[in-house]
Amino acid sequence: MTKIGLLVSAVWVGVVLPVCATAQVPPVRLATLEWVPFTASNLPSKGLSGEIVSEVVKAMGTTLKIDFHPWTETVAKGESDPAFSGYFPVWVTEERAKKCYFSAPIGKTVTGIGYLKDSPLQWKTPADLAALKIGVVEGYPNGEAFDAAVKQGKQPVEVTTSDTNNVKKLVTKKVPAIVIDKAVLRYMTYKTQAKDSVAFADKTLVERTMHVCFQRTPAGKSLQEAFDNALKKVDIGRLESAYLKKIEDPGH
Repeated sequence: MTKIGLLVSAVWVGVVLPVCATAQVPPVRLATLEWVPFTASNLPSKGLSGEIVSEVVKAMGTTLKIDFHPWTETVAKGESDPAFSGYFPVWVTEERAKKCYFSAPIGKTVTGIGYLKDSPLQWKTPADLAALKIGVVEGYPNGEAFDAAVKQGKQPVEVTTSDTNNVKKLVTKKVPAIVIDKAVLRYMTYKTQAKDSVAFADKTLVERTMHVCFQRTPAGKSLQEAFDNALKKVDIGRLESAYLKKIEDPGH
C-alpha cells in the first residue's frame, strides 16, 4: 500500500472508531404496576425489582423511566405501545412468550396461599382448596394446576384488581384465603396489626423467576440482548438483601 493509501486508511479508522465507540443504547421505558415490595412508586428505586433493573440499565450506559399503571394496562402498554420498551416484572408463560423477548431472571417469586391464623389452612392438592372461595388478582397466572381448576369450575374464586384489595379482603374476613406472593404478603402486613393474624401456607402453588418483557420487535430484541449482557455484571442476591434490609429497617 502507498503512503497516501496508508494515510487515508488511518484517517478512515480515526473517523469510524469514535462513532462506533460512542454508539449508545436507547433509553429504556418500562411499564409496571404497584406490587410491593417488587415495584412501588413510593419506595426507593421504585421497588426491589426497580432497584435491580435500574442497576442493569445503568450498566448498559443508558437511562430508565418507569411508569405505573393497573396490571391490565401495564401489559397492554408494555407489549404494544411504541412509546414503551416493555414491562416488568413478569413470569414466563407460553402465551406471553408470543409477545415478549424475555430477559434473563431478575429475581423470583413464591406464590401460595395466605390465610388467617384463627382459621388454619392445610392443603396438599388443589382439590383440598375447592371448598374455599379464594381471592385472586385479575390477570395473574397462579400456577397451572390452580388455574386449570378455576377454568374447569372446580375452584371458586373472588377476583379483584390488586394485591392490596386482596389482602384487605382477607384481613376483614371477606374471603377465607387468598393467592399471593410470600414477600408481598410479608411486606403488606409487617407494619400493621395484621402481622400477627395472617400466615402463608407451607405448601406453595408455584415458584417462578421474574423477567423484563421486551417488546417483540427488532428494537426489543436488541434491548433484551444488551440488558442480559449488562445483567451479568449485577449481583442480584447482594442487591436484594441490602434493599430489603433498607426498606424494612430504615433506621439501620
